[in-house]
Amino acid sequence: MSVISRHEYYNPKSGEAAMEFIHLTDEKLIEELTFDKSDSFYWLKQQATQGVVSAQSYLGGLMYNGRNGLTRNIQAAVEYFRLGAAQNDAASHYSYGLALLKGQGVKQNITEAVIQLQKAVEHGYLGALVSLGYHAYEMEKNYTKAVRYWKDCFDRIHDIHCAYNLGIMWTAGHYPPHYVVDHVQAWYYYSFAALHGQIDAKTVVAYYNARGGHPVIIRNASLSAIWARNVAEESSGVGTIARRALEAYRDRRWQTSFIFYLQTALAGVKLGYFNAGYLCKDFKNESSYDCIEEFLNKYLLIHGDNTDVDSYALATVADYYQWNKTNLTKVIQLYAQLYRNGDPQGLYNLAQMEENANSNNTIPMDIWIDIGIKFDEKIASNRYRKLQAIYQHCRKLKTAKSDESYIPCTLAYIKVSTIIFLNEQSKIVITITLTILTTYLYFY
Repeated sequence: MSVISRHEYYNPKSGEAAMEFIHLTDEKLIEELTFDKSDSFYWLKQQATQGVVSAQSYLGGLMYNGRNGLTRNIQAAVEYFRLGAAQNDAASHYSYGLALLKGQGVKQNITEAVIQLQKAVEHGYLGALVSLGYHAYEMEKNYTKAVRYWKDCFDRIHDIHCAYNLGIMWTAGHYPPHYVVDHVQAWYYYSFAALHGQIDAKTVVAYYNARGGHPVIIRNASLSAIWARNVAEESSGVGTIARRALEAYRDRRWQTSFIFYLQTALAGVKLGYFNAGYLCKDFKNESSYDCIEEFLNKYLLIHGDNTDVDSYALATVADYYQWNKTNLTKVIQLYAQLYRNGDPQGLYNLAQMEENANSNNTIPMDIWIDIGIKFDEKIASNRYRKLQAIYQHCRKLKTAKSDESYIPCTLAYIKVSTIIFLNEQSKIVITITLTILTTYLYFY
């Protein structure tokens, strides 16, 4: 599927949509999307028609790539690029030149393409050096000129496409002046490009990890599968299905949206698992699916170590296991990861587990240390003192979601502090009473 994904990336078709990883929990982002036939789309189109160059370049980019809620329309996009280029917009010069070079949305014209790309560079769009290098490499067969373009591009703006192309030159032995194969030099560029999202480089990294026998890379089939899936998830075919799901969600056709996201989940796309699980809960009585196990838990499994994972999935799966009183170790791990991801709800829930349990050490001490909370021996041995320290830490957090946690953490802190105060007062009263009784018995 990764091969298909690469082909779709370089051969976009009108009517398709790029894969966009939009979680349905991100309401703000969904509201900002420029869907076809929306008010924002018509406003942007009007601005472009009236000659606003920024609108022409932006709308052309959205329509060419099929992003931000819009369906691909290659010919319309190229026309906006042409209009922007006529006003000497650097980005439009590049996009129009690239379309002319490939013959996408317009008749191929190599001579004019090079002119447009050179103008893009002259006006400050250095990314156009990628395509000028491609022209020198593929059409002029001038490897020295191609490397000069790509090296200049990489050194000045660290462009990922230039990085990948330089890797190709080292792998093929086309890098001047010695023209020798150097897999170590090539890997430097491949790895940089892959880590920053270049689709061809990600495929190469997947290949080397699957094969092994590389001077730098040892065989790692698991890592290879992760890289390959990452490429496959960029498929325009899957992206078009995800777009239909998003449009159905916008129109409040929940079950239709669920079916489309279910299709992407069956294709192994983690976005499909997440959004299908999010929708499934709203009509779970009408479905034979266990929303948590079938979708959200699998979403977490795809992430492996749960880094860069949506907080909603972590919290929902943890709550599910805790409610069913199964796999409490997993519950603790998920809440800890939720807190490490910047959500204080994870810390609050861990404290609640500790507070509602019968023992003082329901949460292992290594978990507290792992999330950055340490206790001295006196506090660690006192259940309520430990809870007081945790809730106080929760109150003082400064994260994007700390405002949501301040009140519950403060209320819990006050509750625990009150218990501590009453316990200490009780001890004082008992001590005084025992002193009086001892004195009385001594004298009488």
